[in-house]
Amino acid sequence: MPVKLIIFLFVVLLLVVGMHYAFFRSVVHFFSISRPAVKTITYTLMAFLSLSFITAFFLIHWQANAWTIWYYRFAAAWMGFLIHFLVAITAIWVMIGAVQLSKMNISHQTVAAIMLSLAAAYSAYSLWSTFHPCVREMTIGFKNLPPSWEKTKLVQLSDVHLGYIHGKTFAERIVSQVNGLDPDLILITGDLLDGVNGNYEEFIEPLNRLRAKQGIFFITGNHEHYVGIEKALNIVKKTKFRILDNELVNIDGLEIVGISYPGIHSLDDIANLPEHDPKNAAPKTTNNHARILLFHTPTNLKKNSGDRADRHFSTYWMPDTSFELNKKLNCDLQLSGHTHHGQIFPLNLVTHFLFKKYDYGLNHNGSFRIYTTCGTGSWGPPLRSPVRPEIVLIRPVAEDS
Repeated sequence: MPVKLIIFLFVVLLLVVGMHYAFFRSVVHFFSISRPAVKTITYTLMAFLSLSFITAFFLIHWQANAWTIWYYRFAAAWMGFLIHFLVAITAIWVMIGAVQLSKMNISHQTVAAIMLSLAAAYSAYSLWSTFHPCVREMTIGFKNLPPSWEKTKLVQLSDVHLGYIHGKTFAERIVSQVNGLDPDLILITGDLLDGVNGNYEEFIEPLNRLRAKQGIFFITGNHEHYVGIEKALNIVKKTKFRILDNELVNIDGLEIVGISYPGIHSLDDIANLPEHDPKNAAPKTTNNHARILLFHTPTNLKKNSGDRADRHFSTYWMPDTSFELNKKLNCDLQLSGHTHHGQIFPLNLVTHFLFKKYDYGLNHNGSFRIYTTCGTGSWGPPLRSPVRPEIVLIRPVAEDS
């Protein structure tokens, strides 16, 4: 096992154990647990839960069966609950401090019981929410929009993360919801597969029942690389999806530009781009078609320098939100995903800080416009607490040039 991986796993283990200790030690204090037998049970449970996700991860890679899959699901869900419990613990300590300063006669146990109960209820709702995405509908203006595309239905799916947590049943639910919208076009902006391994062919099979009058288009995300990019693409090729790999397609006057993760070196890397076609003696300087850009991350298209590890680090912790290269495409709209809007409160505050407001929602940067979805599935802990996962429904309308 590589030294870097060993160090990484050790750091993660220390962090996870620290999170569990902070929670269980606080619970012992709040509820005045003093009986040796009860304390022993409490800390034994802490030790088991501290190691549950890491052991589940290795077990499911060693042998995937009904027991290891359900253990993995339990351990992943518990990590989501723990994050909410730690927020509650922090709030409890603050409230206890405020009570002591104000000299109010309120029981610490009562405060702790109420806050932890609320955290548990909120976590349970977040767990349910993960498997029941909503439809997020919006109307967006496009310049040079052909009349045939006026008020049609474009659906964006992203970060479905099909795998051991979001499996065949979840895929069938998504297909039912999307087909019920009767879309004209479906655009899938990466991370269709989770990357933990598994029977992807079974998970993805229901997606062949997706229907869209003008087709279904797919671009890769970072998790397709975790699966193994060749393996992932071979799986996707078993569907009706058209894979866009740094190319432009024109669909009755609506141009779709699909950029594969992790990006491109220059616009010359994009096939069929009229204004950068070397065969075109007089390339255009402006775009006179309605155009949508698909790129998994809400960042600049330009590929980061360095090796894969450097690029991966930059994508997560130093994202380039200048959109310098993207703006040169003169697109009406960029569709992205990747951030999950933090997925679990309060991690949405982190993604908002890192991606400078582009981590979720419709945003403008001058004439540049981007919609970043919070995603349709989940990764890791199957909880979604800032917002529900979503299927994005876009109705394009013509706007003045």
